[in-house]
Amino acid sequence: MKRLTIAAVICCTLPTAAAAQNCPTVAQFRQYRPPEATRVFALDGSRVADLSPERRVVVPLAEVPRIVSGGFVAVEDRRFYEHDGVDIRGVGRAVLRNLKALALEEGFSTITMQLARNVFPTELPRADKLHRKVCEVQLASAIEDEFTKAQILERYLNQVYLGDGLYGVEEAARAYFGKPVRAVTLPEAALLIGLVKNPEGYNPRKHAARAVERRNVVLQVLAREGVLTAEQATAAQREPLRLAPPIEAAGPAPYFVAAIRQQLRAQFGDSADSRGLRVYTGLDPEVQKAAGAALRAQIARVERGDFGRYRHPVPAGRLPVAQGDGSPYLQGMVIVLDPASGEIRALVGGRDFTHSSYDRALSARRQAGSAFKPIVYAAAIRDGLTAGDRIETTPVSIENLGSAAWRPDDLVPDSVTSLTVRDALVLSSNHAAVRVGQWVGTERVADMARTLGIDTPVPDYPSSFLGAAEVNPAALAAAYAAFGNGGFLVRPALIRRVEDAHGRVLWRAPAARLQVIDPGVAYIITSMLQDAVERGTGAAVRRAGFLGPAAGKTGTTNGARDVWFVGLTPELAGAVWLGFDQPRTILANAFGGNLAAPVWADVMKAAYRTRSSGSWTLPEHLVAATIDPLTGMLAAPGCPPGDLRIEYYLPGTEPVEHCPAHPGRAVRRGS
Repeated sequence: MKRLTIAAVICCTLPTAAAAQNCPTVAQFRQYRPPEATRVFALDGSRVADLSPERRVVVPLAEVPRIVSGGFVAVEDRRFYEHDGVDIRGVGRAVLRNLKALALEEGFSTITMQLARNVFPTELPRADKLHRKVCEVQLASAIEDEFTKAQILERYLNQVYLGDGLYGVEEAARAYFGKPVRAVTLPEAALLIGLVKNPEGYNPRKHAARAVERRNVVLQVLAREGVLTAEQATAAQREPLRLAPPIEAAGPAPYFVAAIRQQLRAQFGDSADSRGLRVYTGLDPEVQKAAGAALRAQIARVERGDFGRYRHPVPAGRLPVAQGDGSPYLQGMVIVLDPASGEIRALVGGRDFTHSSYDRALSARRQAGSAFKPIVYAAAIRDGLTAGDRIETTPVSIENLGSAAWRPDDLVPDSVTSLTVRDALVLSSNHAAVRVGQWVGTERVADMARTLGIDTPVPDYPSSFLGAAEVNPAALAAAYAAFGNGGFLVRPALIRRVEDAHGRVLWRAPAARLQVIDPGVAYIITSMLQDAVERGTGAAVRRAGFLGPAAGKTGTTNGARDVWFVGLTPELAGAVWLGFDQPRTILANAFGGNLAAPVWADVMKAAYRTRSSGSWTLPEHLVAATIDPLTGMLAAPGCPPGDLRIEYYLPGTEPVEHCPAHPGRAVRRGS
């Protein structure tokens, strides 16, 4: 009779009660089994990760300490042992407040109702809150008929969602604290209990301060309810937050797996981790291993002073979990893509995922320095500039930018008054880059950046031509990939396809590619970047021992706050960055050439131990001409043979006049 009274109250209160016939049944609840883990596979078929490896672990109530089980009851449902699935006092309070607000603003969920909601996250109606609540009430009442309080509490503690894709107190205890639930401390238990209210909002890995604040509120409630003493609560509130390494940290590609998890949840919902999906990726385990090792080794060399005096904090022993505004230590990232498809072959988002799970490859925005210049030159070549043209390299001064004129520094000596466009990029002349940028215009440079997949703004300032605009590292690597693949836009891609537990394909990465720049423009830029590796600012790649076909560009921002090398081979495109989360000078003599380029070279050396290299294909429509680079004109018989160069041109842009310094008949080679 008591349950009928409660049901009558609910049905009279909620106008959609008639729809309860569509709710899940207790028979379905009885047949419920824990979900199966989603698995992630690498390019070679090896398993990279189980996204929910402990999902199947169910602990008996006897193994859950009293502070956890009793704490959940005290905080979530203080009359759990008195009601029959629905707390009539809570209902009355909620009804009054909801009637005043004319909306469903306050809930009245008991542990049993929460259990019903957690077991049937998709079956319960979502669109209609009132209908959903009716279903919870009906199912909770039926559950109470067939199961004891101990059975209900046990199932609840093994099913409750506690953030970060973690279900149940056992898995959450292991994931957050690295221990079984039976071993958690009082403050750890309080943190687990506090997560129920807002699992992602109080996630201790993402919102440490909020998590501690919520934990301390829970401790106060537990003291008020007599679960612990006031002294115990006060002592526990003083305890610092101590987290174990994230689950992903134990695997070979933690940043990659974390990004996969995020994408799956976005595409398939919060239950994606536990749907038994099979996720196939383009990750290359050997390249991934090499990328992580190369980055960590270079950071260690910087911190021990191999490149000069290092004035920043150096961690002693194991890195602690980063808090607040990121890591105080030197960081870095490596991303390697297949230039044909954009598939990610390796992803290292930081020096240590345990220390900081922030992904600097996929999520960061940093100034690219001179690594942005190829985009400026690509815009100019698209608009008619040629690699053989001469460009002034004398100091440039830009007026009307405030009280003082802007005069960028340059690595090219002032005594050099001009260079070919090719040599200006190869030697990374800032003065030349500004002039090229001014010639083509900021709007056209920004358009080229967008065309290549860089969606961050390019401000209308001359400094943008030198890489002052912030870019996403993965997007910059993909832009370089377009130079190497013949001008096709690619996006960094984590997943090839997703199958369900029965092998049915649920999603497949689109295969279509979009030609966004002329293949001739792409080839000319790649050719110039090859020269940068052979005899320019990227020559550190050769000094580091990578001898295969390579093209790339270094980058160093003002004050040596960011150092880059972005490069490509015919089969791979990749970017390396080092810097601090809160930008500051790395070293007095930090450059992309001495810090970032060797990392890229080490990754490529490892990658090409197990693959052969091809070459870039010269587009048929390009015009090849032998020029005298001193003038940028067609070579004449009198030109010194050692000075001649074969240059490539878009049709109609090739030189037609002979070198005036060495008169005679032009020597020209067609396409």
